Amino acid sequence: MLKRTITGVVGLPIVLFLVYIGGWPLVLFCTVAAFIGLYELYKAISNKTEIVHYAGYLFTGVYIAGLYGFGVGYVLLGMLTLFVLLTQVLFVIFFKKTTLKDVVGAVYGFFYIPFLLGFIVLTRQHELGQYYVWLILTAAFGCDTFAYLTGVTIGKHKLTGTPSPKKSVEGLIGGIVGAAVVGGGYGFFATHFLSPPDGFIVHAVVISAVAAVFCAMGDMAASAIKRNTDIKDFGNLFPGHGGVLDRIDSILFAAPVVFIVMAILVGV
Repeated sequence: MLKRTITGVVGLPIVLFLVYIGGWPLVLFCTVAAFIGLYELYKAISNKTEIVHYAGYLFTGVYIAGLYGFGVGYVLLGMLTLFVLLTQVLFVIFFKKTTLKDVVGAVYGFFYIPFLLGFIVLTRQHELGQYYVWLILTAAFGCDTFAYLTGVTIGKHKLTGTPSPKKSVEGLIGGIVGAAVVGGGYGFFATHFLSPPDGFIVHAVVISAVAAVFCAMGDMAASAIKRNTDIKDFGNLFPGHGGVLDRIDSILFAAPVVFIVMAILVGV
């Protein structure tokens, strides 16, 4: 518990600062996090780095930097197309040393981690992103914290048949409600001390609640991967917290949802 607390106290201010300033520092942070998370996932799937995995590493930086430089458009579509083609070319060239499992894992890993994490950059660089990007954190941390507290105190009905059978229905509901409350609190603060668009409090509550649903799915998706690969944690980079992927599993699902709902509410 002490290690978890120390890691959180040291790491959280760094994350908050990088989200606040945005720009290339945030791009670099997301790229490094995606790179490490991708390494952890590839190691869990294949136990070692395969030739085809280098395509994922290469396009992690290209993709996230491209999002920052060009946004969503044909450039992005071109980069994703090149990535898929490169994995197939490597499969052909090294077919004696590469299995279909490695190729599928390379493509899956890229779209699961760098692709989804890149939506943090997309959200932050939106003209209103300085307000909405924080909802990724209110959804993820609000859901995780309140789901745990609710589950421990009043959780009785277990989510059986899921990769996380110890989690409860009450915890899931508590996480969604908690995220909405945290989002609303942030919306209230922003409305009174910043200059967000009209109706931002409502937007903050709605986006945080919707994203929280997917945060719960993100947490269970990571659990499903660990159960299928028979590992406890993806890594040990953060004492008491596991690896990078153990810490960003909820954020991976929150980021694209926040961006999409934001785009629906205020326009891209």
